[in-house]
Amino acid sequence: MSETGPGGDAVKPWLLLDIDGVLNPTGDHADRGFTPHDLDGHQVQLSPEHGLMLNALDREGLVDLRWATTWNDAANAYVAPIVGLADPLPVLVIDRALAGPVPFGVNWKAASVLAEADGMPFAWLDDFFTDPDRRWAEARVLDTGVPTLLVPIDPAVGLLPDHLDQVRSWARSACGPGVLTGADLLERTPHLAADPVSRERAEWFARTCNALPGEAAGLDRRDLTVSLWDRCATAVTAEHSGEPHGVRPTDEFVRQSFRRFLRGDGAAAMVWADRAALRATHPERGAVAHAQDSYRLVLEDPADRDAGRRIQLLVDSAVADLGISPDIQRTHRSVLIGSPGPLVQVSVRADRDDTSSDLTVAFGHGGRAERVPYDQLLRDGPDALFERVAGVARSVAEMQERRPAAVAYLPRPAARRQQQPHQSTPAVRPQTSPQPARGRR
Repeated sequence: MSETGPGGDAVKPWLLLDIDGVLNPTGDHADRGFTPHDLDGHQVQLSPEHGLMLNALDREGLVDLRWATTWNDAANAYVAPIVGLADPLPVLVIDRALAGPVPFGVNWKAASVLAEADGMPFAWLDDFFTDPDRRWAEARVLDTGVPTLLVPIDPAVGLLPDHLDQVRSWARSACGPGVLTGADLLERTPHLAADPVSRERAEWFARTCNALPGEAAGLDRRDLTVSLWDRCATAVTAEHSGEPHGVRPTDEFVRQSFRRFLRGDGAAAMVWADRAALRATHPERGAVAHAQDSYRLVLEDPADRDAGRRIQLLVDSAVADLGISPDIQRTHRSVLIGSPGPLVQVSVRADRDDTSSDLTVAFGHGGRAERVPYDQLLRDGPDALFERVAGVARSVAEMQERRPAAVAYLPRPAARRQQQPHQSTPAVRPQTSPQPARGRR
């Protein structure tokens, strides 16, 4: 089971319900039974159809409904009777004082939700979710194994039956009986069964699997987890047996696979699963010193025998950055061979339309840099990667040696004419008219 109570029974997940933009859409929907109301000084429109939908879900017993809205207790006093809820709902208090500083783009109500729902599985219906919100929800599943579902609602349309069907499907799978245990996985890899690190990772694999939705685009969560374990367990165990703060690329790519599954993209989940399996052919055991947040790698000249593996870790960290955030299309690193020595720029780029499968890496400067598929670099291995970077470094060094001689023969630029100081015209901002607010935020 994903979450259990004192008696061993599955904990019923919460369904957190917003009002404005969810039960109170911004668009005009009189044809759907919405009627206007003046409640507590706010103009809203509500429909008894929402009450019928929510009452039906409550009777099914899959979730516990709770308010999560700035209306707080006023939701039961004013909104619940009009939409026709059978009973008042518990209130998860949304307190602006709890918000404090939140990361840019994150729904400020998340601070209140996470404080009160600590350790509880929940689905949350709200009209303001962003990519940063999706990332913390994914991290909650991957780091703690607590099922978490964010259901974004179009504020112009409001809550629809499909949204509640999504909650039903999620509650039956992610919050129902577990489909996998750590012992199940260890039976598949008996050579790892006695290793405490392997046992801990097996429990994490199983816990994460059980917190996932049942399937994503036809891909079953158990099939994905078993495939990842069979192909990556030895490498993941080796990586976690090393330095506690070292780079763990195979493990990170496994997380990327689970993350894509959570986003409902089964094809991308398999791409990252295959990439994790490729990376597992060269597991890291903590012997390579490299800071996870480092953007520049300095190698000795001549380079030591671990140079290729260190470059591989540098590139892997860049790929992991792209995998976590769909907002990032390109990231850069650099390799310095010798000090002082030629600097090789490393650019990792994702295709705008396919940030999973089409990842390329370029070594060098500007348009002269040759792009290589990242997965091909994994197949070639760390030694081939070092030879590639060393070859680019030699080309950069030769170019720098030729440059001073060429610069010496360049004509001096003509003196610039003295220009009159430019007087800028202050910008005129158009007047804005205040817009009426509907409901609360």
